[in-house]
Amino acid sequence: MSKAIFEQVEKLAHELMAAAEADNEEQFYALYDQLKQLCKEHQGSKKDHPVLWETLGDFSEENDDAIGAYNQAYQLAEQMKDNEYKASIQFSLAQRYFEEGRKTEAGDALEKAAKFASFTEDDELQEEIQLLAESSS
Repeated sequence: MSKAIFEQVEKLAHELMAAAEADNEEQFYALYDQLKQLCKEHQGSKKDHPVLWETLGDFSEENDDAIGAYNQAYQLAEQMKDNEYKASIQFSLAQRYFEEGRKTEAGDALEKAAKFASFTEDDELQEEIQLLAESSS
């Protein structure tokens, strides 16, 4: 992924957070639509990247939309063989599945997240995965 796209996603994420914190729904949805358009614009191209879709999932209010975005991100992370992204995405999927009451899928995603995270140096993510596992059992 080009540095310009990463910076664009990062900027949108910061602006989305600011809009959410300010309870500015109009701005939030306008920014969300920009992020969604950016994802669609690069989908299937050499510039397509898990960070696009994972970020979209993170800011999706509807669990079904988030799950769809995370699955798209996961496919790309699988192609890249990137354990860091795979762990993070599976963790986010697990959270959304738990919210939906889909315990089997949540457990499967959490198990995958733990496995992939064990191959990374991300102690914070490993801890979050462990906490979710403990709180959901």
